[in-house]
Amino acid sequence: MKLFVLFFLFLTLFSSCNQKSEKTTIRIATAANMQFAMDSIASVFELKNNIRCDISTNSSGMLTAQIEQGAPYDVFVSANMKYPTKLVQSGFGQEPVVYAFGKLAFVYSKQLHFSSIKEALYSPKIKRIAVAEKKTAPYGIAALKYLDSIEYILTHPEKIVYGESISQVNQYLKSKSVDAGFTSFSFIQKFGDDYNYFEVDPSFYREIKQGACILKHGIKNHEEESELFVGFLSSTECVSILKHFGYLVK
Repeated sequence: MKLFVLFFLFLTLFSSCNQKSEKTTIRIATAANMQFAMDSIASVFELKNNIRCDISTNSSGMLTAQIEQGAPYDVFVSANMKYPTKLVQSGFGQEPVVYAFGKLAFVYSKQLHFSSIKEALYSPKIKRIAVAEKKTAPYGIAALKYLDSIEYILTHPEKIVYGESISQVNQYLKSKSVDAGFTSFSFIQKFGDDYNYFEVDPSFYREIKQGACILKHGIKNHEEESELFVGFLSSTECVSILKHFGYLVK
């Protein structure tokens, strides 16, 4: 009998220790422009806090639709403040915080040389230009604001190729399906050796405030871990990563 009790206590202790050693996993819905930066952010956060991050990437609009339909994400890292604010207003999350400000880049092949974005846009060498869909992608909204300001869409609609997110625009660029594209500055940091680029004058589009919020699922299931992650976005380590990938942090 004593041996049985001792064995049972051993199993209980082993199970308890094993459970404590297992990492909690939080699910983070991440805007496509943050894909490259988030890989580094999540790795540092996991090492520091022993919390695993399961990252899902898409346009901010598409992720918002998934969350509204019940997708079990704990944290939403958006490309703007519009979508997190919408989720808060409809009861799906807590008040968002601004973690960074995005910059828009016009990217084209290293083999081509232009003195300005306009010269590139009107060049016969640039036949297809990728832009993210404005209905769901904040960087697409910014790009189309710029193109509308110079009335480019009206005169050259045949050149525009739409992607559902910045991630798809980046795929078009990398596969050479297009000759140029409007994307986030983080693409330059990752693939800049293969492309020439211009930063789009930010006066042509509304400031890209990128927001993050804890979602209803996170509040219910992983509140402490979700709060740690959102707090980490303003840490010295995370700010360094964000700046490295071309984001402004004020």
